[in-house]
Amino acid sequence: MSETKDFPTADVLSTITGRLMSEDIGGVYRVLEWMCGHAVWTHQLPRIGREARPVLVNRQPALQKAIDEAEAVTPENWREWLARWEQRYGQTIAVPKFHADDHDPIDPLSELAEKVGPDKIVVVKP
Repeated sequence: MSETKDFPTADVLSTITGRLMSEDIGGVYRVLEWMCGHAVWTHQLPRIGREARPVLVNRQPALQKAIDEAEAVTPENWREWLARWEQRYGQTIAVPKFHADDHDPIDPLSELAEKVGPDKIVVVKP
């Protein structure tokens, strides 16, 4: 069994449902960076979140229900959904690190170049 770390349910469900379940997105970064073991850039969140979903559902199959229900979450009702999910799953969820075959570590600048084109990237050096 791989090493795990407990994260707030809101952060874990934001990561795997694609619906922000807290006041800020920082929790999604913390979950994914823990799983990856490296920094995650904004444009990488969707891809790495998709990689995280099966890992977390394999570990706790009941999370699939939240993924299925997530389409009903709106900016107006997310707090009610979060309360329901915290009652169902608890205040925290244990998150494992990725195994080598769970995550494709792509260089962030290369991945960004694929998305927007290399001519739109400006690298600023300190």
